[in-house]
Amino acid sequence: MASQLLDVDDLLNQLSAEGELQSSGRFTVDVSKAKEKLAQFQFEDAFYYILKLVQAAVAGGASGLALQSRTAEVEVTILGLGFNPYQLENVLYSLMADRSETTPSLRHFAMGLNAAVNTRASEIMVQSFDGKEGLEVRWTKKGQRSTGWEPSKPLAQTRMLLKRTAADVLSDISAKIASRDVFSMFSGDRKGMDREQALIYDHCAFCPMPITINGRPCPGYDLGVPPYSGVLSTLWSRIFDDGSSVDPKHHLFELYLPKTGDSSLSGPRMTHSRWPRGFEKNSQYSAILVVPARLAEDSVVMPVRDGISLKPFKVAWDGPGAILYLDANDLEVDLTEVNLIKNERTLGVLGGLGRTLCEGGLQYLSSGKGIPSPKLRTTLEQRLQAGLHSPMIFI
Repeated sequence: MASQLLDVDDLLNQLSAEGELQSSGRFTVDVSKAKEKLAQFQFEDAFYYILKLVQAAVAGGASGLALQSRTAEVEVTILGLGFNPYQLENVLYSLMADRSETTPSLRHFAMGLNAAVNTRASEIMVQSFDGKEGLEVRWTKKGQRSTGWEPSKPLAQTRMLLKRTAADVLSDISAKIASRDVFSMFSGDRKGMDREQALIYDHCAFCPMPITINGRPCPGYDLGVPPYSGVLSTLWSRIFDDGSSVDPKHHLFELYLPKTGDSSLSGPRMTHSRWPRGFEKNSQYSAILVVPARLAEDSVVMPVRDGISLKPFKVAWDGPGAILYLDANDLEVDLTEVNLIKNERTLGVLGGLGRTLCEGGLQYLSSGKGIPSPKLRTTLEQRLQAGLHSPMIFI
């Protein structure tokens, strides 16, 4: 069965036969080194390819993405994004070309395709229509085949279909029965999801573009929790309000910074904070700055880039322990564009957000919204004042 599995060589066969590709008379690639170059864009988890397709859609201004993930095949449909035939037939060259010769959307898509071959696929088909021309490209062990393609409605769109081998289909069915709740497989619950579904569920809550998973909307997120839980706790807090029973995950205040460029992160479905300054339902933001009731020593940075959550990390400073959700499209990333580079530029951006948080926090203290206890108010004010001129450092 292994002979049926696709690999990167199968994607490069036609390109290798051509010897070289010249784009606009300026770029020439040595195809003999192509495989070595493409290896730089692989992920520890090959199923991460699905997130690169999400990033391609967001970066390309798509109107939505639909995932249909089944045992035998995975189908991804991106509405509002199409590649022209030249781009699609030579898609992997976008990873070897100078960035000025390609687009962020095409690079994301190429990285997704490059990773998808390592998920034990037996066939990959991509159909794309840019509003004027369309092409279907199919990769199998027999080679690459391209034919003209036109969707039923002449709207820009891209569709990718990945098929599994027969052996993998049988093993996947056995694994689902052994490790997953059979009922949740049909209800859409997180514990019943396969790899592609779970990755989107876990990483795309902040995506500004609608996503569906097997017909169901990808759930968004709520920020924080109510300050008190339980009838007795609520009654006690209303009488004494000494702050001792406040849930540490409750947010004292939240600052929503408006979207400033083309990229953004979506806001929460609901917030429980008493002071969510700038929050508007169904809006998009450049950053969301949060201070929970438990003033931790360190702060957590939650970067989002082209619709997916990147790996969070901690920073230390003299200000209050905070959670910083930010659009990271202007920050530096590695070659795969899914890992943020921790450098002085990143610290500079975070330092500016820290000062904004402290200025907003001091306004919160004077807003009359109240703090659960005098002690917490004093501590918060001290740390807000200290954070105004405190740099951030990586931990």
